[in-house]
Amino acid sequence: MLLLPPLLSLHLLTGTAWAYGEKVHHAITRTSLAAAGLDGAAALDPASPAAIRALIDARARNHPDAAIREEWLRRWPTPESFDAWAMKEWLQLSPAATINGIDRNDTPGATALDVAAMAARQPDDDLRNWDRLAYDSARQPLKDKDGNPVPADPIIINMGRLGALSSQAHAHYGLAQVEFSEDSEVLKTDPKRFAVPANWPDGPIITLAAEMNQIHLDLALIAALSDLPDAQTLQWQYAGNSFHYLEDVGNQIHTVQVGLYDFFVDAFKSRLWLSFKTGGGYCGELRSLASIGIDILTNHHTISEMLTQERLMESVEGKGGPVGDRLTAAMKTDDPEFSATLDKALSALGGAPEAGEFGVAITRALIATSAEEGDDVYRATRAIALPAWRKEGVIYDYAKEDPDNAVAAPTDKNAADYEAFWGLQEKAFRRVGTALRREVALQRAFAAAAAPEERAARLNSVMDRLIKRQLQMLTEGGQRREQYLKTHTAVSKPPERMPAMLAGQIGVPGLGLAGLYWWTRKKA
Repeated sequence: MLLLPPLLSLHLLTGTAWAYGEKVHHAITRTSLAAAGLDGAAALDPASPAAIRALIDARARNHPDAAIREEWLRRWPTPESFDAWAMKEWLQLSPAATINGIDRNDTPGATALDVAAMAARQPDDDLRNWDRLAYDSARQPLKDKDGNPVPADPIIINMGRLGALSSQAHAHYGLAQVEFSEDSEVLKTDPKRFAVPANWPDGPIITLAAEMNQIHLDLALIAALSDLPDAQTLQWQYAGNSFHYLEDVGNQIHTVQVGLYDFFVDAFKSRLWLSFKTGGGYCGELRSLASIGIDILTNHHTISEMLTQERLMESVEGKGGPVGDRLTAAMKTDDPEFSATLDKALSALGGAPEAGEFGVAITRALIATSAEEGDDVYRATRAIALPAWRKEGVIYDYAKEDPDNAVAAPTDKNAADYEAFWGLQEKAFRRVGTALRREVALQRAFAAAAAPEERAARLNSVMDRLIKRQLQMLTEGGQRREQYLKTHTAVSKPPERMPAMLAGQIGVPGLGLAGLYWWTRKKA
């Protein structure tokens, strides 16, 4: 079996590590939930995040499970020690980030929909999942034996790298729950199963989009069931944050790590040409196959997202054409097939799915469906993108370049390729809208208990599962960090060299010179 070198996706780069841009998250939420009745909203109270934190802390300190209670008190002996910083670490967020709903509470909006739509873009805006570092008791970044920052949980660096936007990929991606393989045949035949641990080969590949949805959803339910004056508005602040992760995995290419074998072939061809130009790396830099492949993959990933954003925002801003209007319409209409998939996933939670972790169930159902089409989106993007984006050293700059200039002009000849691309985007938006409306309906059903005793019981049940889950995630991450510190060694890579290519390039003219010498000698 051929094991590919670490031809990894854009997670290793400083480029985009989100599935849709911030404006698209806002538009998806607002459009999909326009008819959901998210109307009046009270002003958000700056003191409410601290009140939510105190509510959770009080429950944990008096938890009916002695083991959970003792673990909580070991970590945070006093209520004062469980401050905003501690809460962010507990929630698997970057404690150094300033986060709405935890550090502050100032999301603008006249209606609950306004608040939810603005909140849906915040996980990208505030970088809450970026650079989740480990800290010592003085809240200073831990360093490894080489003096480098240590990840809070090393699974982060198997989907990206610290010090870059890709460090948030572990939380914004959702790979299918399958057995992963590094075998190139798997990349050809079942791309959702192909994944390579990027920077910690001894560790697992874990993505947390489903958990991130549920974490923020649980906060939303706690807010909704609380007695805070701004409870309903705060609910949609947290819910909007949760929507972000669900929307991310609606984008099919955020559910596969590499997705398309053709990118490996492109990288191989490009590197072969580069090796010829550089004399096998002896007369210039010969980049690795992995780094070239990453660039090619990143180009197509970004072109796909930016082109979709361009058409969608034209429609949202009233400048739409048939493609943008098609995407907007898709978000407003439920997908019958995916609705049936959600019914099946939620039925596993029992007769009252709203009482269970329905955020996880909905997100994983969306991941499983999206992952079947990840390679299709990349294939369609590659078909319409200009061939230049498959060459070494050619980088698409999404901040400067018009995505329409990155693709071939639509013609009768490539009409089928464009239809494949937009058809897949339309499917994604329809499924995301379907998932969002289902999540809102279940959230409302759970928060609708009228009797005070029932509301209190439901509030405790949500806090209990959040407390238990987050303590477990914190413990498991700490254990992986200890293993990482014991076994991880920074590797210094020597320059790439291809002696055979240099020999070939020297040998051909050398043979020519030898032949000329022999011929002149013979004439003499």
